[in-house]
Amino acid sequence: MSYDNQGGFGSQGTPSNQTKTRRNYDEQTLIPVTIKQIITADGDPTGGNDISLKDGRTLYMVKIVGCVRSFEQKSTNLAIDIEDGTGMIEAKTWMNEGDECSAVANMRQECCQDYAFVRVIGQVKEFDGKRHIQATDIRLLGTKNEFTYHLLEVAYSFDKYQKRKESGGVGMGVGMGYGIGNMSSMPKTMGAKVSMNQGGGNSAADAAVASIKSYGETDTGVDIQNVIADLASQGFSEQEVRNAMENLANEGHVYSTIDENHFSVSE
Repeated sequence: MSYDNQGGFGSQGTPSNQTKTRRNYDEQTLIPVTIKQIITADGDPTGGNDISLKDGRTLYMVKIVGCVRSFEQKSTNLAIDIEDGTGMIEAKTWMNEGDECSAVANMRQECCQDYAFVRVIGQVKEFDGKRHIQATDIRLLGTKNEFTYHLLEVAYSFDKYQKRKESGGVGMGVGMGYGIGNMSSMPKTMGAKVSMNQGGGNSAADAAVASIKSYGETDTGVDIQNVIADLASQGFSEQEVRNAMENLANEGHVYSTIDENHFSVSE
């Protein structure tokens, strides 16, 4: 697998008889948004499940930050009403008792308090004409400053998309993977990009994503130390791996899970 010039996940060679269409990169990218953007987004005119922002970006994985206004915990799911000053939306996460680690359960439980400020990552869904977020990650903010920081992410993401659209590079996608684990993950130079390997998929970024995927789907994600160990055998130094992971997070290819050292792939 390699990252190509289009900014998405490259193909390793799809069989000619395979008809399954993969979502484009824009739909795989994590997009920071306000709740109003979700509420006012356009539905799919063809009757499908796609929901698009007014600027044209299709919402798939999103990140919101807001205040808990109410919550309801059941045996199978947790539903939280979140408000961010622009609107209110329900975030719902499903619970599989006995199948998740205690750290994930504890982080979710910490969010069950009125007026707590939380960060939510998940997919936008619509049921009976009402939109909600099917959350894959809900956690308390480390500091209230992250609320302001999130609004800056939203503005930057929009501006970056508009500039790419004007230059004809819309297909490259715009996401904001940093800030999910902690605020220190934001790049010092906004807009830093993953180094795209055009020579055959042997870059540290490609190898890091492949390493994470090799562990399968987990609630906790993959420890970066495991990725470093995997890539050491391929000749990559620890610093090269850490730089690649930072860039992958900056572009939304990966996101942190239970802490800033555990990652999952954003697709």
